[in-house]
Amino acid sequence: MVVRPLLVSLLPFLLAGPAHAVAAQEPAPVQAAVPVVPLPDELVLEGDNIITVMVNGTPLQLEVNADSFGPPVINSDAAARLQLVAETRRGWRFGNVVVDGMSAVQLVDFGGGPVAKTISWAERFASRKADGTIGVHDLPYARVTFRLAPPVEGETVQRFPMKRSGSEAEARLGTEVVVGTKKLMMIFALQRAENLITAPTANFIATHQEGGFEPGSDGTAIMNFAVERPTRIMRIAEPILLGDLAMDRFAVRVEDYGEPKRVGEIGANDPRFDKSQILVSRRKGRGRPDLLTRIGRDQIGHCSRITYDLAQSEIRLSCGPAPE
Repeated sequence: MVVRPLLVSLLPFLLAGPAHAVAAQEPAPVQAAVPVVPLPDELVLEGDNIITVMVNGTPLQLEVNADSFGPPVINSDAAARLQLVAETRRGWRFGNVVVDGMSAVQLVDFGGGPVAKTISWAERFASRKADGTIGVHDLPYARVTFRLAPPVEGETVQRFPMKRSGSEAEARLGTEVVVGTKKLMMIFALQRAENLITAPTANFIATHQEGGFEPGSDGTAIMNFAVERPTRIMRIAEPILLGDLAMDRFAVRVEDYGEPKRVGEIGANDPRFDKSQILVSRRKGRGRPDLLTRIGRDQIGHCSRITYDLAQSEIRLSCGPAPE
């Protein structure tokens, strides 16, 4: 009869033991959270349009191109430096030239914290100015502005609806203009001097807007990865209007994705280009346009800036008076 009261009387001390032991331990240090600085709403670019991006904690310099499509593409030496391991294969075709590449999902940080994003690379260098290239569509800002030239007096702002085309692997940004019964996707290519189109688009534009090749206009277009493709210059008698922009000259990739059989030649004293003549076309509009209509910097040489408003889905051009 004595044992039971003794156990009962000791029970509170036994139960209290672990609590006293916990109280005697040193409190665990609390790690301060690293503050994440919010990204600015707008990224303003000029010169070589290069930004610094962290990939897996390593800084890379990426050249922002308005006409880049798909995921960011880095040079092979940058991929080796990051010790990237390919997860999928991908490629880029430029007519009969194919560039083989690889892709993998990596942690990419623009300054607001790392996010998982696909990165591609190939043996051919994507950029000779930086570690790689990236498109506007892959940037996390509400607005991206390219400064092209100092502003001039009397500038006006033109606004175009922004369209995102292509799959995630081929995504690109541009705007559309109606020609005939089709909508042509117009993509600003700020690093390129001339407007550039493929042969199918040339056939379509030439037969709808009265176009022809200029004699002795053979040239070369430098594509991504420094791939060179032959071109000829096509002029059209009826310019394509995009706002105040009147596009009447295009470099045509004559050996890629078909042949420009319906473009024809511009003859000496061609009446189609005589402004005193009333143009009556007898051509039947033909051809199937693609999504490779690029607007070069010569076309917007009178403009001081172009803004991609990703939040409002709008492209804005600030331009002075159009040249005569």
